[in-house]
Amino acid sequence: MTDRAVTSTRLSLLGFVAVLVMTAACYWPALGGTFQLDDRGNLGGLASVEDLSSGLDFVLSGEAGPGGRPLTLMTFALQARHWEEGAGAFLRVNLLLHLLNALLLFGCLYQLSRLRRISKPDAVLLASAAAAAWAIMPLLATASLLVVQRMTTLSALFVLLGLAGYLTARRSVEKRPRRGIAGMTVSLVAGTVLATLSKESGLLLPLLVLVAESTLLQTPQKPGRGFWRSWQAVLLLLPTAVIVLYLASRAAYPDWMVAKRDFTVVERLLTEARVLWIYLYKAVVGLPATLGVYQTAPAISRSLLEATTLLATVAWSGLTIVAIAWRRRLPLLSFAVLWYLAAHLLESSVLPLEVYFEYRNYVPIIGPVYALTSLLLGSERLRRAAAFIISAYILCSAYFLYTFASMSGEPSSSSRYWALRYPDSVRAVTTMAQYQLGEEGPVRALSTLDRFVIRQPQHGYLRIQELNIRCMVMADQDHTAVLRQLDQELPAVAFTYTAGGMLRQLLATAATGGCNGVDANTVAALAETLRQNPRYAINPVYLQFHFKLLADIARRQGNVARSIDYLRQAIAERPARDLNRLMVMALADQGDFDAASAFIDNALQAAPRNPRRALMWRRELQKLRDYVREVERYSESPE
Repeated sequence: MTDRAVTSTRLSLLGFVAVLVMTAACYWPALGGTFQLDDRGNLGGLASVEDLSSGLDFVLSGEAGPGGRPLTLMTFALQARHWEEGAGAFLRVNLLLHLLNALLLFGCLYQLSRLRRISKPDAVLLASAAAAAWAIMPLLATASLLVVQRMTTLSALFVLLGLAGYLTARRSVEKRPRRGIAGMTVSLVAGTVLATLSKESGLLLPLLVLVAESTLLQTPQKPGRGFWRSWQAVLLLLPTAVIVLYLASRAAYPDWMVAKRDFTVVERLLTEARVLWIYLYKAVVGLPATLGVYQTAPAISRSLLEATTLLATVAWSGLTIVAIAWRRRLPLLSFAVLWYLAAHLLESSVLPLEVYFEYRNYVPIIGPVYALTSLLLGSERLRRAAAFIISAYILCSAYFLYTFASMSGEPSSSSRYWALRYPDSVRAVTTMAQYQLGEEGPVRALSTLDRFVIRQPQHGYLRIQELNIRCMVMADQDHTAVLRQLDQELPAVAFTYTAGGMLRQLLATAATGGCNGVDANTVAALAETLRQNPRYAINPVYLQFHFKLLADIARRQGNVARSIDYLRQAIAERPARDLNRLMVMALADQGDFDAASAFIDNALQAAPRNPRRALMWRRELQKLRDYVREVERYSESPE
């Protein structure tokens, strides 16, 4: 390279490193944040990790997806000693992962640019600018600031590692076909497997490679067109077809799922058409007040004829058709569109997930960022303005990211802001009430919940939490008014598993016996009232919880036979490992060891089909068998 090219390369790399340092500084205020949303629900088992055996139990216990995401859980298990200290140590690892991903992305984009026959200095500049813009993008902040979303960033790490290996081997395929094909195959397979063991979206790596091959890359002369097509059919097209078929099989929602989510599969697809545009807008203009998990969720699109829905759907349809038909004429546009849509395929199509989470853009936004940066830096006409545009974007993003991270690092004060900014967000308001309870007292927290339920009666289940707070701090007062409101509102409230958790908390409080007019029977009556709600009455997961709760109430009241009967009903709704444990312990504790052993034998025959879940199922049943033998041996020994 000439001296000018060397200087350009060094300046590009220096600028990229400077942005990484800036990114770390912007995220730093958030490292004092706390666990949020379902962090504790997914990671609470860390409290029990003490040795290799308990660590293995935790790693294999994941329920967040079909695969259990064991690699991600393993990284958490390695930090188990920090669980009681709070979220700080976990957030620091998340930040390191994000910075590492930025480095890997630079490597991927550099190799991709070189395959496009871009000169080395220009490839370094392009990769540096695109990776820097991605690293500091505020839209992606929740992927690192929600502790449990390490599953997103760790999966992305293996996707980028696999892609980097693939592209590096791809560059050598002309000169050394066998070695190149072997490297591409190993990188693709290993990257996909490891990424999927972190989060199921890793399955999309072959599709993302297919997008790059179909738009930006030219078919290599070696090892031959026939072999190349066969290789692509097996390694790229076949995995993609399997994913499409799987999604097609999930396109019909059962009635209980429609009642739970309040949308059909068509309504979800229509809504996601709008949401995908919202993501792109926020990628460009990442205002802190519009980001995060506490904002009001986008409204569900009920009809294609709604103006914004129709416009969004037509726009995506048109862009997709153009991207596929003209993928060689308009390679950058096609790459941006197809990569973005492909990477969103699992989480933003037919699977009945919540419709909006910004961390879902962690990998998808790479396509548009690279394409836009390529357009700016690749055009002589735009190149002079490119430095200003990219620099301005990075500086604005740094300010927005720092502001958002600072809010995340002050959860108490920011909870008030989010509740005021989004007064209709149940997450924002309940989080504020939680902090108010500890800092301003129960009267303020109860007032917040009451005003919210009056405005949003579909969230009337929050009065269960209101009753629980009253029982804890105002036990001697008359709670008749709250109970009457619950009787009126529970039959029509929106579905949420949180309602069941609140009933469980209320039972624990009522069991102390100090709450005026509220006891275990009161909780049972409220649970039955909630079960009359049509949204809950047909949901097998909630019905399992309902009978499990009644079993706990019967056990507390000393009625073991009734408790066992309720456990059988819970298992009939939805078998689960914790129900196996409760049933075996109940039978063994009352001395019915033969029944306990017979239950274990039957449960072994009913192991889940999922290999990981089946392993945990049998592992725990063996422990229960040992428990029964030990209790039986102890009961027969002389005192």
